[in-house]
Amino acid sequence: MQELLDLIRIPAVAVTGGPDIDRMAQACAGKCERAGLTARVEATSGHPVVYAEGGPRDATTTLLLYGHYDAFPAADQDGWRTPPFEPVIEGDRIYGRGAGDNKGQFLAHLNAVQWWQRHGGGLPIRVKMILEGEEEFGSRHLPEFIERNRDELAADLCCYSDGPQLGGDRPALLFGVRGALVMEIHADGPAQPLHSGNFGGVVANPILELSRFLGRLVEANGDLTAPGIDVGVPRITEEERALVRDLPLDLADFRARTGGDPLPAAFGEEYYERLLYKPYFNVSGITGGYTGTGMKTLIPTSAMAKVDMRLVGGQDPDDVLASIEKFIDDQGFRGLSVRKMFSQPPSRTPVDHPYADVVAQAVEHGFGHAPVRVPSLAGTTPDYVFTKLLGIPSIMVPFAPADQNHHAPNESMRISLFKKGTAASARLIELLARDGAQRPARPS
Repeated sequence: MQELLDLIRIPAVAVTGGPDIDRMAQACAGKCERAGLTARVEATSGHPVVYAEGGPRDATTTLLLYGHYDAFPAADQDGWRTPPFEPVIEGDRIYGRGAGDNKGQFLAHLNAVQWWQRHGGGLPIRVKMILEGEEEFGSRHLPEFIERNRDELAADLCCYSDGPQLGGDRPALLFGVRGALVMEIHADGPAQPLHSGNFGGVVANPILELSRFLGRLVEANGDLTAPGIDVGVPRITEEERALVRDLPLDLADFRARTGGDPLPAAFGEEYYERLLYKPYFNVSGITGGYTGTGMKTLIPTSAMAKVDMRLVGGQDPDDVLASIEKFIDDQGFRGLSVRKMFSQPPSRTPVDHPYADVVAQAVEHGFGHAPVRVPSLAGTTPDYVFTKLLGIPSIMVPFAPADQNHHAPNESMRISLFKKGTAASARLIELLARDGAQRPARPS
């Protein structure tokens, strides 16, 4: 537990970088070494990646673990009861930025490895661990590390812990994530602000043009109208439909958080089918024109919308971007252009993959309850580097509490869940060793 407190005290914030990032990477490498793994800190074009491995080189099964040591910024957030980077224990909770996202979760895996090395007679399988420092702003340089070390990273299964458990701290297995495409939509208007009385009606207003584009692209129910933008959107299988219909939905909690009822119901759609199986276009902010006190009857020179999309199934971010750009041209919108800022493709592992039962048994052993199987996380992680770049199945098992408040003030990790996650991870290693003993060794 002390190691988690020590790691929280290092304010390794993704977007600011600096010496704290390097301190954190070295601290993580030291923890890996204390867990009995051989570790190194490898530079990338961005923040360094910590890589560690251990266990028999001739093992029939290799488990790849992942985590991120960077934390979401805590500056400019009101409501912290305690200093964000000074951990505080209250009952079953450890409060502090990064307690649950993600330091407490990857430490649970490393503690399980350490238990096997010290008390279990050594690791019975090969274990590899990746800890990166850029997850909170898109894991931009993780693919660089993956491509450079592809052969060294060969494994049978990736299993990692991120995000919260379901309501009531119910354990879950997540078999994928939605992708992301982040853009700026720019609208150019006149070369200088113009009097709306002299030029209104004969000069295009960039705010109106941007608004027309957004209204024409996105239907009231969230469906997107650009031709080709839905290429790769998956059809939900009957097995997946049965799974999502059984997922718990706390309407009282939803209303308390959002102030209203779920939108899909108004359009005759299922909540989780809409959330997990359809792309979503979000406008996080719009700027342009004059919004100060008083009035200025001017036609503005420009407008801009910050936009992020969540992608599903086999959607390719670059193809989606191309569809939007073609839609702008075909629809004749004036002065509109798109600037891509970031993208990650969606990722999926089949819910009936043979390793799913093995992971489920380990989680039930650790938490005392059979986990719920969720086809996809609604958010985004760099899951695709495992499924698409390395070509291995990937299953996420959150260890943090449902109310961990990640990215918000008073983030926390429950000590009891931390210990249960450690037990689940230790059990997974045992079960994978048994499973591997029944299979022939992989060719070298």
